[in-house]
This record gives sequence, C-alpha cells and structure tokens, in this order.
Amino acid sequence: ARRLKLFSRRRVVSVLDGNYDSVFKGKGVELDSLRAYDLGDNIRDIDWRATARTRTTQTKLYSPLRDQRIIVVADSSPSMMLAAQSGLDKREAVFGLIVALGMFVRKNRDLLALCNGQPDGTTSLSKFSNTSNHIEKLLRTYDRDMQRANPASSPQLSQLLGTVLHKVRQRSAVFVVTDVLPDKQELKPILSKLSARHQVFWLQLAASSPFIDQADPTKQIVDIETLIPLEPDVALSRPLQAAWSKSVDSLLTEHMQTCRSTGTAYGFITAAEGLPNELRKMFLQARRYARRR
Repeated sequence: ARRLKLFSRRRVVSVLDGNYDSVFKGKGVELDSLRAYDLGDNIRDIDWRATARTRTTQTKLYSPLRDQRIIVVADSSPSMMLAAQSGLDKREAVFGLIVALGMFVRKNRDLLALCNGQPDGTTSLSKFSNTSNHIEKLLRTYDRDMQRANPASSPQLSQLLGTVLHKVRQRSAVFVVTDVLPDKQELKPILSKLSARHQVFWLQLAASSPFIDQADPTKQIVDIETLIPLEPDVALSRPLQAAWSKSVDSLLTEHMQTCRSTGTAYGFITAAEGLPNELRKMFLQARRYARRR
C-alpha cells in the first residue's frame, strides 16, 4: 500500500477528481435552482424554457455533488492469502485499491466503506466516512480479518454482494475485488440486480496456481480450502498445468463477457503496479456504460 500511495496520487486522482457524470454541462454538479440573469453570466447557463415561461431571463445555478458513497467489496476467501501465479500479493492489491479510493473520497468529500467477510463466516459492512483514521481502520480491519480467517467458514463472494444489495439503498459506486471466478449462473442474476441499483466495478486479480516447480519431501501439499493433501506427482504435472491455464483463460473471458452484459466495468491485474492504469480504464468503461442508459 505504501508503494502505491504516491503512484496512485499521480495516476489516479487527476483522472477521478470531480469526474462524476452529469446530464448538465460540466462534471460533478447538479442543478440546484434558478435565479434572474445577471450581466456577466454565462449564456450557456440560461434556462430558455424557464425564461419563456416567466418572461424573465433565468440562469441555472449548480451545486457540486458531494457525499457520494463508495463501497469496496473485498473478497475474504482463503485464496486471497496466497500469491498469484504472476507473483501478485492480493492483499496488497486490496490495500492499494482502498488507498487510491481513500485519497479520492478525501479530496472530493465523499464517503468510503468496506464490505468483507468475518472469521466466523458472517459478512460485515463498515460505516461510511472519509477521514484518514477511517481509511487506516479499513486497512487494519481487512488485514486482521484475513489473518484470523477460517478456510472452512469463509463467506462466499455472493454473500458479500448480497449484503450490499440488501443493506445499501442509496445509489453508490461498488468496487468488487477478488481472485475468484464465480459461476456464471450464480453471478449474473445478483450482478444484474446490483448494477441496476448501483454503479459496479469488478477488479479481477490473477489466480493462484495449484502447481509447483519442484517437490519438497519435507512439506506436504494441501488444498487451502479443503485441507485435502495433494500428491506431488499431480502438483508437478505439466499437462495438468497447461489444462488448468487454458481453463482459467476461458473462465476469465466468460466472466468479462458477463460483466459487460450487466453494465459492470471490468478490470484485471497481474501486478500491484498495474492498479492505477486499470482503474483508469474501468472508469472510462463506466462512463461509456452510463451514456448508453
């Protein structure tokens, strides 16, 4: 997170600052009221319909959008504790996302919250705030809960999404960050409902490989979720590794199409350094989706 902080400020904040889509001229504003035209007012701000109705030249007054809500839905599955095949530290990617969005909400006076899994298998949605202490608390909370996580009782990603869907009524920006590739039949209905109410961004992290380069006779290989031992011959199998890589690529393509069909901005990273650029692409996607609606 520390490594991303300055980099994110250069590459992300300038892109996001005041960049809310608006039906009015400009960004980050909403129509507040009308008043009589004063000499020097921008002619583009004149409300011609109100002028014709009142027979007095009327100028539109705008107020900045504030208190926009942003929610980070951070996957808490056991695989998030493992490094990706590319070497990506997934927890660092989550920290980087929280830091980048934290700087954004502080500058724009918006509100940030975290939805993640608890060690007892339940889900938690933090309060909304934008203070430095609050952002640091979100980082500590996620790190603590992941350290205490029980692989046998970790909540599914669908449970986290369901928590946001049922508890958050005000339209918000929802950032999902995970390495899991959920089943399409299970994901699409809830993602469709979520994107109808909120603006959804899906940041997919590179998956962890179940294979190894060389066996260590002193260590037993086990599945992190089921704790079932894995035979070294299986973990070293090149044909199985090739088949697994092909399957993951196919699932990634299918998942990206599911996100696009529901109007969800999609991003994929294999290294923490790629987060700022991927965030920028996701915001541009979201802007295009908003224009289609």
